[in-house]
Amino acid sequence: MKKGVTIKDIAAKLNMSVSTVSKALNDNSSISTMTKERVVNLANEWNYVPNEAARHFKQSKSFTLGLVIPDLLDQFYVLAINGVEAVAGANKYQVIVAQSHEDTEKEEQIIQNLISSRVDGVIIAISKNTKKTGLFQRLEQTGIPVVFLSRSLNDPGFDAVVTDNEHAAELAIDYLVKKQHRRIAHLMGPAALGTSHLRHEGYRRALEKQGIPYDPELVREIDFSVTQTDHMMEALFALPDPPTAFFTFKSYVSLDALRFVKERYPKRLQQIDMVGFGNLPLIQYLDHKPSASIDENSFEMGITAAELLLKHIDHTADTPLPVSTVRIPCKLIIHHT
Repeated sequence: MKKGVTIKDIAAKLNMSVSTVSKALNDNSSISTMTKERVVNLANEWNYVPNEAARHFKQSKSFTLGLVIPDLLDQFYVLAINGVEAVAGANKYQVIVAQSHEDTEKEEQIIQNLISSRVDGVIIAISKNTKKTGLFQRLEQTGIPVVFLSRSLNDPGFDAVVTDNEHAAELAIDYLVKKQHRRIAHLMGPAALGTSHLRHEGYRRALEKQGIPYDPELVREIDFSVTQTDHMMEALFALPDPPTAFFTFKSYVSLDALRFVKERYPKRLQQIDMVGFGNLPLIQYLDHKPSASIDENSFEMGITAAELLLKHIDHTADTPLPVSTVRIPCKLIIHHT
């Protein structure tokens, strides 16, 4: 097999030092324009390709980021991936994307693999049942910074990029109240997720602001499965005074809930309003849409998470950077009146 051209080959041909050739190829200001031109012209003529592995070894970096998400079929995460990759690519990083399928054991195995692969940092949207912080503490102890994306643990010790959940809840409840609803149910996400509690608290405060009593009977925890969503919807419709509107953890839950109403209580379908997190592109093609969605701007969340992670990776001082939680502004998108 033919050996690739190296910096040493170029240096020998031009009777220069390896250091001079390296600096010329990197456009170092200490090298004259004429020398740079000679080096670059020969490098192009010989189809020289930089040895990225050697450069990475010298810098003690793999120039690789790990991105762990629950489900690649969820359009929210697809848009977030695009945001992460935009920043990574601009900084000459590669991104390894893995999906946990909402499985904590698989999530743990992915993290172990990323540690073994010597990634420089990890962005993760944790699975719905993740409760322990030990694995993420181990990452940071290994020198691999972690940034939580959208979903975070109830632990202030980690960086996170999240939706402004309480403001989003206020937007949703205000909209539903303007539509004359007072029995507004909340399909809350799994209790293990800190995000679920933030959205629930936002819901409770928004009701209080509107002068509507908080009714715990109208709050139901779900695990994102169709079966449990159906079960909780049935329980809500069995109440003596059932809800007329729903604030859901995410728009995919809204779609499951709408299907349930269409199948089981079709006469109520036109009177029911639903608002969930995630302005999914697919919604525009549906016959029965949620009334509105919270646009979380997951692309911007991905960009922000990647920028925050790189900031930690590039930080070389002995004193670590302070932990931060970045809240991305969101807006209400109305699909029909």
